[in-house]
Amino acid sequence: MLNHHNQLTMGAGAYIRSGLIGSIFRKSLRISGRGRAAHNVGQITTMISSDTTRLDRFLGFAHIIWVAPIQLAIGIGLLIGNLGYSALVGLGVLVIGFPIQIVLVKIMFTQRTKGVKFTDRRVRLTTEVLQGIRLLKYFAWEGFYMDEITGLRRKEIKTLKVMALARASMISMMTLIPILASVLSFITYALTDHDLNVATIFSSLQLFNIIRMPLVFLPFVLSALSDAMVALRRIGTFLTAEDMPKPYDIKDELKGIAIDAEGDFTWETVMASKDDKSKKSKHGGKGDSAQKGGSKNGSKRNSSVLPQHNLSEKGEKAEPEKKEVEEEKPFHLKNLKMTVPKGSFIGIVGRVGSGKSSLLQALLGEMRKLKGNVVFGGSIAYAPQTSWIKNATLRQNVLFGQDDDEERFQAVVKACCLEHDIEMLPHGEKTEIGEKGINLSGGQKARVSLARAAYSNSDIVLLDDPLSAVDAYVGKAILENCLLNGPLADKTRILVTHSLHVLDKLDYIYVMDNGEIVEEGTYDDLMSSSVIFSRIIEEYGNADSDSEDEEQHKASDARKLSRRNASKAGKAESDSLEDEKAVALKKDSGATLMQEEERATGAVTSTIYKNYMKYAGGLYWAPWVLGLLVIVQGASVGNALFLGFWTAESLPGFSQGEYMAVYAGLGVAQALFSWFLNFSFAFACLSASLNLFRGALSGVMGSPVSFFDTTPMGRIFSRLSKDQDTLDTEMSMVMFQFSNTFFNVLGTVALVFYTFPYLGIIFVPLVLLYQLVSMYYRRTSVETKRWDSLLRSILYASYSESLTGLSTIRAYRDQARSISDAEHGLDLQNRAYYMTITIQRWLSTRLDLFGNILILGIALFAAGFRTSVSPSKIGVVLSYTLSITQFFSDMVAQFAQNEQNMNAVERVLHYAELPHEGQVDTPKQDPGPQWPQKGAIEFKDVEMSYREGLPLVLKGISFDIRPGEKVGIVGRTGAGKSSLLQALFRMVELQSGKVEIDGVDIRTLELETLRSRLALVPQDSVLFLGTLRDNLDPQRLRTDAELISVLQRAWLLPRDGKPDPVAEAKFSLDSNVGDDGSNFSAGEKQLLALCRALVKNSRVIILDEATSSVDVETDAKLQRTIQTEFVNSTLICIAHRLNTIAYYDRVMVMNEGRVAEFDTVLNLFDKEDSIFRSLCDEANLQRVDIVRIRSEHNEIVPVAGS
Repeated sequence: MLNHHNQLTMGAGAYIRSGLIGSIFRKSLRISGRGRAAHNVGQITTMISSDTTRLDRFLGFAHIIWVAPIQLAIGIGLLIGNLGYSALVGLGVLVIGFPIQIVLVKIMFTQRTKGVKFTDRRVRLTTEVLQGIRLLKYFAWEGFYMDEITGLRRKEIKTLKVMALARASMISMMTLIPILASVLSFITYALTDHDLNVATIFSSLQLFNIIRMPLVFLPFVLSALSDAMVALRRIGTFLTAEDMPKPYDIKDELKGIAIDAEGDFTWETVMASKDDKSKKSKHGGKGDSAQKGGSKNGSKRNSSVLPQHNLSEKGEKAEPEKKEVEEEKPFHLKNLKMTVPKGSFIGIVGRVGSGKSSLLQALLGEMRKLKGNVVFGGSIAYAPQTSWIKNATLRQNVLFGQDDDEERFQAVVKACCLEHDIEMLPHGEKTEIGEKGINLSGGQKARVSLARAAYSNSDIVLLDDPLSAVDAYVGKAILENCLLNGPLADKTRILVTHSLHVLDKLDYIYVMDNGEIVEEGTYDDLMSSSVIFSRIIEEYGNADSDSEDEEQHKASDARKLSRRNASKAGKAESDSLEDEKAVALKKDSGATLMQEEERATGAVTSTIYKNYMKYAGGLYWAPWVLGLLVIVQGASVGNALFLGFWTAESLPGFSQGEYMAVYAGLGVAQALFSWFLNFSFAFACLSASLNLFRGALSGVMGSPVSFFDTTPMGRIFSRLSKDQDTLDTEMSMVMFQFSNTFFNVLGTVALVFYTFPYLGIIFVPLVLLYQLVSMYYRRTSVETKRWDSLLRSILYASYSESLTGLSTIRAYRDQARSISDAEHGLDLQNRAYYMTITIQRWLSTRLDLFGNILILGIALFAAGFRTSVSPSKIGVVLSYTLSITQFFSDMVAQFAQNEQNMNAVERVLHYAELPHEGQVDTPKQDPGPQWPQKGAIEFKDVEMSYREGLPLVLKGISFDIRPGEKVGIVGRTGAGKSSLLQALFRMVELQSGKVEIDGVDIRTLELETLRSRLALVPQDSVLFLGTLRDNLDPQRLRTDAELISVLQRAWLLPRDGKPDPVAEAKFSLDSNVGDDGSNFSAGEKQLLALCRALVKNSRVIILDEATSSVDVETDAKLQRTIQTEFVNSTLICIAHRLNTIAYYDRVMVMNEGRVAEFDTVLNLFDKEDSIFRSLCDEANLQRVDIVRIRSEHNEIVPVAGS
């Protein structure tokens, strides 16, 4: 009955956990923007992984809360019947103990509430760090962020230690109270002239044990209750958060109208966390964290990033950005009014941050509607600015749950220029696409996202600038074959674009400025009568080398070549820093990119236990804990034996008072040492938990990028969250319970054998049976737990992926399928989890049977030896024997539970032992704080492959770049140009050869030193939750004045005395940054990426397609800053738009992993058979354009230096 009951209660916990996880996921799909502002992805993930588990854990023991009072009432009633009113004196001790317990429970509740906040912050920061790990490595920020995460972890552990202290106090009280109660009751009984005989004492002791058992379990139940209450409050707050109001209506009966929208819309305020607020108070100088992590010497070469001509004017007093109230206001769309005819092709244009992407988000309901209404006249598809790619096959990403139509799929693939890309994949469209599209280039991801929208066959398609991520001729092909003709030709198309050559193809254009539609009309109308639109065309028209005016001056053969190349679009798209690796990974043999999660088999080895003890502090604490276990059990057995001596009065010369004093003293000693024992276990286990987390975090952060290419983030997150939670909350309690129970068994066995030596006849066979059953159970339970952990990792990865693509899921109205997929994954995980519960009950049933056989045997021996053994000894043995069944059952179950928990240790330990990158057998050297002083770079016979077994991507490369030289690197996808930068940053170690910077072999440098002295402007900028100050200079190495100067030079703040119409004063250093920079446009993110490079002030600057996904306005700002701010630095640029490197000193053309051409721009262009010339022809870049760009550059640069 008891086992069946436990099966039901633990099963109920599993059911409720599943229900809550499903409810949380469903809620996350419909929560409003206001709700998302208060519950970030990290908090939602913590609720799914940890809070639901705490509720599940509590529900397995929740019945004790109502059973305990009943059990206590029965025990008290029987005690009063046995001892009379003397029992009330002892029961008074129980009453006195309850207020103390309540105080201790409140302490645990308070600490849990406090600790959960640290947990949320740690999980959120860990998630951000894992998602932005490549940026951290390029900037050598791993050490700093490790310190930040570990600092939060220490605060979390501190609250857990206080909880452990309170829990130890509760357990000690529960141990002491029954002993004191029995002592006081016996003393009162004896002092009131009653006969304290053996029958009375041992029957009363058994009744006190009945009272004691619920009191022993209550501390654990109350501790679990406090955890569950905190978890339930958090989940309840989330589930009751505001749902997204009905975003729009779909009315198919709208006559000729696809979209009818009007109203005002706003983003929700980005909430700053407490740690972000505390950091704000430190601005105004180099903060305390300047010495944490990061580069130790990297900032010493130049102490200031202020321009020298400006330094005396600004100094430390520049604080013009203090607008904390104004800058916190969310972005608004005002007076929106759109009426879009069905089948029309509509364009949305405007400057950076004008609200173009926000307009699409408002139509989709992602922004809060203040007033007005949005009505669609048909179904909707959406291609976001940042493409959301699932960890699935390319075909599944395009189909996105739609019926598989081969003809339609092939038509869409052709229209979106994906044919050649699919040919490159080892298994074509069935090749697995890694997490976040890791094995696709930026342009490929944009085209897959566009293909998804095209395949959906929706009536209305919202496209957020998909053309900016592809080359000009690819964009032309997509425009011609997909948007103007092909699968989207008859659809209503809303296109946010910065490609000026598209504008005259549009039926109607809306011009955005500062959150409003300021102008609208056809292209011809706007060109003839508008102000802002004409200014945009005038200011940035020259930046677009594909404009009609320029094309009129091209030679006829160039036009033909351009058309031929456009028809082959997609075959030569430029690659970014990660794209080169993507090409290499495509050549791998398997269809799956992600590696299967490693899973140990068999029982947990002794090595895992040894390593756990090492992380807990080594063997130093083992003798202490062992000694406490012996003392506690010795006091417990001694207490029972002494009671037998007392009742038999077998100690001559002892008075009743002395008997009582010794008995009470042994009880107090047992309780006191039990407190030390419990807290020692908790302290050691929490120390192990902290050290294991630090080791695992270090292992993950120190792993090469290839580890992240093949390991899903959900898997890493599962080990750093769910497994870590197991180590925090379960490990110490289970280990304490097992150790305590084991010594209880030893004590009981010793006592029984001391009294009845012949019990070995039945005792030994039963022990062998226990061993046999436990070994069988151990192997099975550990395996099911491993499967449970593995399936949890997959589940959390799936949930995390869905949470990052909410806007896409909601736009396609794909919530039902997402929920179905999530529930299927949850069902799979629950099978393994429910099996672990069932196996536990299987074990418990058999152990109870063996225990009852043992009790029967002891009772028969007691009856047989009743004439030769004193009644007091028989009473002591029977008193202990009645609990030996529970002891044996608990011991085996707790050992198995401990083995299951050691699976978490096993998984975390695996990450703690991951090999670190940069481990080469080369003596290290310190190049000095000024290195690199010149910026000279030399490659000598460099060969490199991305992974063992993959082909070489660099094949005997040799070249040199002079100090201060500006070099552009071009070539087709897979040519090897990005691999050069991977080698330069040592993201991948060389097979042979070497790279020198200023004559120093970079293999002789620490990775932190190397990377902290180079500066990178990546294609995809990553922003972290916090403030702009945190994102620009997390280590607090720069003053506010220097950071303000950087924002000004990147056109994000007005320049002093130099008003500029395109510079917007909408940022300050204390501006809040939302999840993944969600409150910043793509152009603004790219400008902030440039700011980071300016903050570094390095002699070597690398631009990785820095302008590939931005509008022409942002491109113009970036180019102007690059030309003026990096005059004295060596500049290497992987070029996407060839016009951006036309003024460079030299251009390197890569082809098939070798340097095919390396000369000046004009020299290469003048060679008609050169690869560079063919690339220029494809981009319609002519010699006259190159000469003009170089002339403009020569006019700008002297101004910067004046």
